[in-house]
Amino acid sequence: MWKSVVLVAIFTATLTASEPTVDSIDYATPAKYLAIASTLGNEADIAEQAQTLKADSDRETIRSILDWMDANLRYDPDIAYQWRNYDQIVREGQYGGCADQSIVCGALLMSAGIPTVWVKTMDVSWIWDLKNSRPFASWSGHVFLEICVDKKWVLLDPGAKLIYTDYSPKSRILPGNRFAYHKGNDPKQMIMSLQWEPWKRQTRTYFSKLDPGLLPIDPKSAISMEQQCFVIGNSPYYHTLTAMAQRKGLTVRKSFNTQYEKFLPQANGNILLIETHEGVPIVELAVLEKFFPGISQGLRSPEGEVMIDGTAIVFVDFSKLLDPLESDAADP
Repeated sequence: MWKSVVLVAIFTATLTASEPTVDSIDYATPAKYLAIASTLGNEADIAEQAQTLKADSDRETIRSILDWMDANLRYDPDIAYQWRNYDQIVREGQYGGCADQSIVCGALLMSAGIPTVWVKTMDVSWIWDLKNSRPFASWSGHVFLEICVDKKWVLLDPGAKLIYTDYSPKSRILPGNRFAYHKGNDPKQMIMSLQWEPWKRQTRTYFSKLDPGLLPIDPKSAISMEQQCFVIGNSPYYHTLTAMAQRKGLTVRKSFNTQYEKFLPQANGNILLIETHEGVPIVELAVLEKFFPGISQGLRSPEGEVMIDGTAIVFVDFSKLLDPLESDAADP
């Protein structure tokens, strides 16, 4: 019976530690966050190094630790997504990113007597991309440290060497427009990006369920009320179309002749100029009709123009533009 209770307790503690939460920190008792988790590395080795860096004040100690890290650790992006504790990082003299830096810095701070909490964040722009099923180039987050200095909790960014003193642990939006979603004192049990695949699964699950009301407004949801111009054209004709639009005071947002699936939807509600020769646009009508049904009416109009659901589309037929010049050249 006793063994069963112990196993249940251990399992529950591990599960709780790995579940993202920001409400488990006892800020009123900073001493709780001086204990170094065994997963961080050899406590004796960490303590030995920390003592050589400890100064007369906490601020001086922090500066000493950050300077020591700069002098002894070299950046190597190829090792960014593999778990390594303090011992391995220092022995190899390399760090792969902010998670590595936070492990070394946090371990030394605690051993030097400065209470420390790890804070996982994700970029707000990344969160909105995920929630709106938009593609994103990378998994974009950051690791900060909350530290207790002069009886006050402040925020430290080890990589940037910045301490944010006007800080409340209740804040969810951190510098760089990053959303705090997990705090703890054991980075490995918290699951950092160093445990790449488990971290991605955990992060995706958490933010897929997150109440969007907790986030700042999605900047990509903004709709410009200034009418912009999109140009479909090959060289050198797209230069001419761009100049024509600019003379009318329009902002040309994009000129393109490929990736129609991506750019044609962006033209919706704006102005679209299409390079055309003898009534034939350079992009197939079937492609245009997919996004702007009825667009072929513009080819039949004398001006080559058609308005579809607020999108002004102009087929600029260069053969017609050149006709007057050819007529003038033919006159004696």
